[in-house]
Amino acid sequence: MEFVIFQRAVPIEFLDYLSIEHHAVLKQMPHFYAAVGALVEGKPAGISLVHLPAADSQRSAKLLDFCIVPSYRRIGIGLALMNKLCLLLRKAGVQKLTVEYLKSEIDQPMLSTFFQACGFDLPQPGIYVYSSSLEVPLEFPWVRRFSLPESFTTTPFHSISPEEREWIKGGFGEWYPSILDPFAEEELIDKSRSVILRRHREVVGWLIFEPFDDKTILCKSMFVRIPFQRMARGVALMAEASRRLTMDPVYKELIFFVEVENQPMLRFIKKHVCSPHIKEEILWRSQKTLH
Repeated sequence: MEFVIFQRAVPIEFLDYLSIEHHAVLKQMPHFYAAVGALVEGKPAGISLVHLPAADSQRSAKLLDFCIVPSYRRIGIGLALMNKLCLLLRKAGVQKLTVEYLKSEIDQPMLSTFFQACGFDLPQPGIYVYSSSLEVPLEFPWVRRFSLPESFTTTPFHSISPEEREWIKGGFGEWYPSILDPFAEEELIDKSRSVILRRHREVVGWLIFEPFDDKTILCKSMFVRIPFQRMARGVALMAEASRRLTMDPVYKELIFFVEVENQPMLRFIKKHVCSPHIKEEILWRSQKTLH
């Protein structure tokens, strides 16, 4: 077995074993990407892809992809390739290698066992990801039942006035957390489907959507100010948006996610949303210190 480092391009015979999501960027491989391939008798046996750290960073690299050719699995090539990758990174001054992967709770133990065998920490859940047809939410009684009181109104994202924009920005990190910033990556937001929630003309929340693919819309974030959370105004906002989306002429599928730290929302999802028609996956996270 031999190992080869790729920094400017990944040969086509290896490219087929990387996730399709990376194919476009690897056509012109960024300088901060690197790959290590394993060969057996001159044939591809596996490949790993990493995002290298910036020169002024804390020297942490991220494992973007890792695949062993099916016919070469379960004979130690995966462990050997990971060890080689870590050795090369350590020689380059990298101090830590992190990894994230999306798997259901049932499917993830095998991958977890592999990473732990390679010296990674026990993977921990970071984000719960849910996907379904846009028609599924209509099955839930709360979607049919809940509505906003007359004192609350909803308008598209693009209705925000300059004064409201400045007022919302002033609350960043104060009355809403940075992760729920409605203006994050604003160029990606679907400004006609995203919703601003007002009470007596004052902005009190939002529901932000962006395209995921041609038929899928992503619910990026939802926020309702604390005084109204216990009044179930967030639930009513989700219900109203769900009813609207079932009639959408473009999108047919929905993806939404909940951070593991948001335990109240996770409990609500588990109790009132999860069903056989909704797919649940978890973004698992782990890391390895490169001694």
